[in-house]
Amino acid sequence: MDSSPGPHRSHTHGQPFRLQPSEGEYDTSSVNATSAQSIDIPESSSHNVSSEASTQYELQSTSPNAPAKRLNESAPPAESMYPLKRVKVEEPSSSSSNCSLSECSTPAEAPAPDSESERSSRVKVGGNKQFRSRSLPPTLRRSRRRPHQENIQQLIPPVTLSTLRELDLHEIYRNPKLRHDVVFDSQLHFRPNLDGTRGRRKKEMADVYWQTVLRECEVILGSSKWRNAEMFSTTPRKLPILFETMRDILLTLVPKTDRSDVESILDPPLLMQQLRHNVLDFKGLSLWLATVLKAHCAPMRDQWVEQMVAKVAHGVDNRKVSALVEGIQMVFGILEAMKLDVANHQIRTLRPHLISTAINFEQGYFQERIDQGRLDMKEPRNWFANAVEARKTNEAPDHMAIFTGAVVDMLAPSQYAKYPATFVFDYERLEGLRDDIREATCLKMAILFFRQLTLSSKRDVDAATIDKLRTSIIAILEEDGVHRWLRHSNAVALHVAQTAYEFNGSTGIADASTVKMAENWFAKHLQTNSPIYAHVEKEISKELTGMVLRIIKGWSSLSTFSIMQSADVTGSSMELASIAQRASHIVFMHWRIFGKMYLAS
Repeated sequence: MDSSPGPHRSHTHGQPFRLQPSEGEYDTSSVNATSAQSIDIPESSSHNVSSEASTQYELQSTSPNAPAKRLNESAPPAESMYPLKRVKVEEPSSSSSNCSLSECSTPAEAPAPDSESERSSRVKVGGNKQFRSRSLPPTLRRSRRRPHQENIQQLIPPVTLSTLRELDLHEIYRNPKLRHDVVFDSQLHFRPNLDGTRGRRKKEMADVYWQTVLRECEVILGSSKWRNAEMFSTTPRKLPILFETMRDILLTLVPKTDRSDVESILDPPLLMQQLRHNVLDFKGLSLWLATVLKAHCAPMRDQWVEQMVAKVAHGVDNRKVSALVEGIQMVFGILEAMKLDVANHQIRTLRPHLISTAINFEQGYFQERIDQGRLDMKEPRNWFANAVEARKTNEAPDHMAIFTGAVVDMLAPSQYAKYPATFVFDYERLEGLRDDIREATCLKMAILFFRQLTLSSKRDVDAATIDKLRTSIIAILEEDGVHRWLRHSNAVALHVAQTAYEFNGSTGIADASTVKMAENWFAKHLQTNSPIYAHVEKEISKELTGMVLRIIKGWSSLSTFSIMQSADVTGSSMELASIAQRASHIVFMHWRIFGKMYLAS
């Protein structure tokens, strides 16, 4: 494809436009791909984080073993739930007000820092007190400010350098939550945060913006009245900003050798002058953009680029303003996807470096917060001191073992202990472990009940029978959600009773009395306040503590990088081996970062 056509060359072959508006839609969904980029690791080792909370993009894992999100059914009601159940970590990144690394999704309530530069480590406690002007009623104050803010927002495209800022290399490198998460998940990557109310609001604002761009283009291209100089000077408010934003984003995606061409061709004053004289060659501009985009985007984006060119050509050839605007909208979608590709490539490339420096970085980051009074170590130190006191013996204390036991005990679903503030980056992982311990406890109780029902059998219960029973119970509980064990307790009870009935050599259907007894037993003892449940959970916690200690002991001679690279830390299973593996990484990492701080007390 010839890369020469540009708007400043459109006088010789450009088509004058007198387009007419028409309706049309176009799917701009993208395919995840990798952009090959070389990365220079920032020299700065500052622990300062990016200035604004991330809301535009979130970090997600594509690992098939990534833990599924479940809400532990043993959780107390919302009004009495421990504070950390409501608290999530907010990914610090973008300076945009409508931009998440995460989830990193960005929750509505999150630990927020005391300054704009550190938003990832403070827990929000208590109500939100709104301070309003004393001289104006709240309704008047809002009505005077909001229209102005909305008018400004309507002039700016949904994708800008500001909304993309959190994807920059320096923002990635300075984001402590991202640097912590990447240690635990090799499949971590950015994606647009379009979930929930905030995502719907973002989409609605984008739709409003493109509708206003469409109306502006209809006035300029579909009416002869725009030729009036006075009307032209007041009508095109969005297009100059649109062209400028397109140019600025593209400049961040091309090498220095190509930036002069981008600046000369995507020159907003020149483009608006060509529009004024009706000589702007949109087809030539789209072909030039296609050449530049294909040269620097992932191959899987090429089809999207070709669709953009076809859409613009369709709008020009058929005099449809809506199709032309859709083509321009697709350009911004492609630019955003390219930026995401580059950022995800940078995360994968930087991961070895981020892992190898993770402990030193977080030690400096948290020590800086402690020195500035933004992290109070009193509560975490008291938590550890209480654990030492509870496990006090005549022998010299093994602080690592005490810490491991305290972490595992903290995860017990029946207790719902509060997480210390030092675990701020691991709240979601700890909740996943807590849920899995709940699952493992309930499953073990079901198997123990099955063994009780088969005591009179002439056969011994072998491993194959237990594995088959475990698989069938998990299938019954395939639906995730709140209270799934309690919701399906009758189904589990019926299945266990029937399986035991057949294992004992009987045929047909289990008698009603046995089934009723099983239903009553499960309904009572799957509750976390049941003594049987508490006993089984305690045994699992004890076994889990031993497994975690053995795993960490095997790591003592390995480097942090080797440990994190070799272990599967994203597995999701109610098997104790998987729970122990994931818990070991949290315990190991946390002790290496905070161990000396705990012992200092």
